[in-house]
Amino acid sequence: MGNFAIRLATALIPSRGLRRRLRRKLLDAGRDRRVAALAPEVRARYAAHAKRCAEKLARGERLKVSFLVCDASMFSGESVFALMRADPRFDCEIAVAPRVTRGEEFLRSTLSKTVDLLRSRYGGAVRSLYDPATREAGEIDADLVFSTVVYEDQTLPQYATERLSARSLVAVLYYGYGGLFATNEKKTPFLPNIVLSWRYFVSNRATREMCVAKNPLLAENTIAAGYAKMDRLASVPRLPRARKRILVCPHHTIDPAADGGLALSTFVKNADFLLRLPSMFPEMDFVFRPHPLLFPRLATAKWWGPERTAAYERAMEAHANVEFQRGGDYFGAFANSDALVHDCGSFLAEYFYTGRPQCYLLKDDASVESQFLPFAKSLLSHVRKAYREEDAVAFLRDVAAGNDPDRDARDAFAAAEVCLNHPGASAKVVESVLSAIGA
Repeated sequence: MGNFAIRLATALIPSRGLRRRLRRKLLDAGRDRRVAALAPEVRARYAAHAKRCAEKLARGERLKVSFLVCDASMFSGESVFALMRADPRFDCEIAVAPRVTRGEEFLRSTLSKTVDLLRSRYGGAVRSLYDPATREAGEIDADLVFSTVVYEDQTLPQYATERLSARSLVAVLYYGYGGLFATNEKKTPFLPNIVLSWRYFVSNRATREMCVAKNPLLAENTIAAGYAKMDRLASVPRLPRARKRILVCPHHTIDPAADGGLALSTFVKNADFLLRLPSMFPEMDFVFRPHPLLFPRLATAKWWGPERTAAYERAMEAHANVEFQRGGDYFGAFANSDALVHDCGSFLAEYFYTGRPQCYLLKDDASVESQFLPFAKSLLSHVRKAYREEDAVAFLRDVAAGNDPDRDARDAFAAAEVCLNHPGASAKVVESVLSAIGA
């Protein structure tokens, strides 16, 4: 049964919830059959591409490598790019594709910010694949593509793994830390862009084991190399400051139905509290950095609407001790912070790389059981959990006083389980690629 037939047949089901669940189940089953049938053909292509790449290197020719990215904050391959760009065996570019699922304004804004930021670092090595004015899209012509695009509908169809595999080896670097939440277990191991990749690089051994257990097709291509994205953090300077600096980072998942069941955000519950925090701790500085999708979602009619959302933003910015960050690179904020208060996804694991304490805002214990995988629960055991405002306030008082009783245990856990190969994960990725090519 094709997608259209599934949608037509399920449209007759009167219960909306049941209709959506059954439709999703049938669509996913069809997708999985399609991908399983395609996998042998795509992997045969990869074998031929790898042979061609090995021959090019043997002749002393350079491999053309394209890094496909939609958003600078999700560019998990930046350190891999920097490493390969310095290697005479590779000719590297960054290709910026449009994000097409959040409307025209979001597409234009994200494309522009990503291109401008990356060009400020890497100049002519950055190429925009899309012109919003003409709606013309460019092509990728490369021996090897490193992609951070894991969802097929996130960008244009020609940048999906299956299409790119016709010409290139496609290596996927997950845009976040990955393997933390129940939705990762249910969805990620079956995404066509991942299953049909030549290599899928994940952050740790637990994530690889979870992926392969859920989908045996991933046994061949999934490599636990470490989280290459965080390698760059080691080189970001920590500037001297007289005052403590706290990151506050609310997530965007206020609508589980729209986010595939992922429900991390406590922002609607904690919005007023977060707005009061800077006044409660005037001796500290705060960086308020919401997920880039949170405020666009709040501004819709279903939630706060544009006026209330804008008023909240103005009120937060009015605090003299608040810096309001709207997307872009966050490594500087990480490096120059003393603690993190949040309810985000990847940040839960990523902040372990700083060695500093964090406070995770939670709804209740039930949300931990329903949302977090075992590895993420082990992360939570080394952070301060806040179910009430008083919990977060107590955490910040400890930060102000320099109290961090879990530091030694947290650092040992991070070194053993979280920060695999840090800060050399990018080198591991390159080494794995060359070994797989046979070079």
